[in-house]
Amino acid sequence: MRSVFALTLLLSCLAGILAQHAMTKEIVEGCMKENGVSAQDLSDLQTGKVKPENAKDTMKCATQCVLVKSGFMDASGKLLTDNIKKVYSGSPLQAQVDKDVDKCSQIKGANACDTAYQMLTCFHGEIKKA
Repeated sequence: MRSVFALTLLLSCLAGILAQHAMTKEIVEGCMKENGVSAQDLSDLQTGKVKPENAKDTMKCATQCVLVKSGFMDASGKLLTDNIKKVYSGSPLQAQVDKDVDKCSQIKGANACDTAYQMLTCFHGEIKKA
């Protein structure tokens, strides 16, 4: 349970509070299971035992899975920026989300999973700066 909550927090870095919108516990748990992400994998990433750039492909694909099932990315790894911006339209976070989406959506990884993970890493970095 703790690992599901932690993964939800990790993935919610996309815009700070996506977990409250479309990322449900069921989506996160399903994507973890579907991609073989263990609680230990997540713990290793969170504690720094595994550096973000050394994350396993399973973690990258779980990230993509959650973003796809939440409606924020398509299966090819393209961020659905209009969907994200629509969620935050009129919110106090709108300007920051729009800026971060514009910057981070330009990232292209080796494949759709890598792209999703690199985008999430970009969003996480931008949120920490804000």
